[in-house]
Amino acid sequence: MKNSSITPHSSICAVVVTYHPDLGELENLFSALAGQVTVTVIVDNGSSKDCVNWIEAHQQENIVFLPLSDNLGVAEAHNHAILWAQKNNITHVVLFDQDSLPFPDMIEQLLASEVKLLQRGERVAAVGPQYHDPRHPEPAPFFRFAGLKSIRINCKKGESELHQVDFLITSGMLIRLSALDAIGMMDASLFIDYVDVEWCLRARSMEYNCFGVCAAKMSHTLGDRVFSWRSGKRIIPVHSPLRNYYLIRNALLLYKRNYISLVWILSDAYRLVLKYGLFSLLIPPRFSNFRMMTLGLWHGIRGISGKFPGRW
Repeated sequence: MKNSSITPHSSICAVVVTYHPDLGELENLFSALAGQVTVTVIVDNGSSKDCVNWIEAHQQENIVFLPLSDNLGVAEAHNHAILWAQKNNITHVVLFDQDSLPFPDMIEQLLASEVKLLQRGERVAAVGPQYHDPRHPEPAPFFRFAGLKSIRINCKKGESELHQVDFLITSGMLIRLSALDAIGMMDASLFIDYVDVEWCLRARSMEYNCFGVCAAKMSHTLGDRVFSWRSGKRIIPVHSPLRNYYLIRNALLLYKRNYISLVWILSDAYRLVLKYGLFSLLIPPRFSNFRMMTLGLWHGIRGISGKFPGRW
C-alpha cells in the first residue's frame, strides 16, 4: 500500500461512479486518491465515447475501469464495484461521486476512527467525513433526528469527535466489506437519491450505526447550482426536475418499508413538503419541477421503482 499510516491488515478500494464527468475534476480526484488507497475502481454509467476513451487512457496498475453499457443508476454502479472488491479480497470500500475531492489524510482519518469505534465495541456500519461545498459559507453539518426535529451537528474548528448520525452522504463513506455482507448491498431499485439514506437506515434497523468523523474532510459539490433563501441564511442545492422526481418518488417508496421508523418518516415528510412547495413556487423551472415531483409522488404511491420510465 502507498500510505504507510494505513494498517497493513486493511486494503482499501476507492469506488468512483462517473456519468459525463468534468474530466479536470476527475483527474484531480484520481490524484487525491493515489496516495490514500490500494486501488481505485471507476464505474462509468454510460458516458460519451470521448469520456470513456479518456478514462481508459488513464488506467494504471492501481486504477481499474468497469464501464457499463447504459446508465444503470448510482446504486447499481456501486454494487458492481463492491462485487469486484469482494472477489479481490479487499477489506474496505470508500465511495465517491465524480465531483468530490478528499483531503490528503481523509481516508487515514476515517480508518483510524473506525478502528477506535470497533475497539470500544460499536457495531459500525460506515464512517464518513465532514464535507464542504465551496459555494456554501460553512461546511455541511451531520444530522441526527430526535422526535420530529432534525438536529444539526456542526463540527467545531479543530474538533476530532466522532458523532453517531442517522445517515451519511454516499460520497466519502468508508464501509467494511464484512459490514456489507451483514447489511446488504446498495438498493439498486432506487436508482439515485435516498440510496445512502436507505442503506444507513437499514443498517440502523440491524443495530449497526453510522458515524460522522469531524477530523476527516472532503470538498464536495451538491446539486447543479444553489438557491439563496431567507436573505442568504439558507443556501439550498438545486437539482434538475428529473432528480426532483427521484427525490419525491424514492421518499415515498421508503415510507412503506417496515424498517423505516414512523418518527423518521414524519420528520422527512415535513421537509419534503417544504421542498415540494419551494421548488414548485420559487425555484425555476417551477412548472417542470412541479410536474416531475407530482409524477414522482404518483409513482411512489404506485410503487414504481428503478430508472425513470420514459423521457421527461
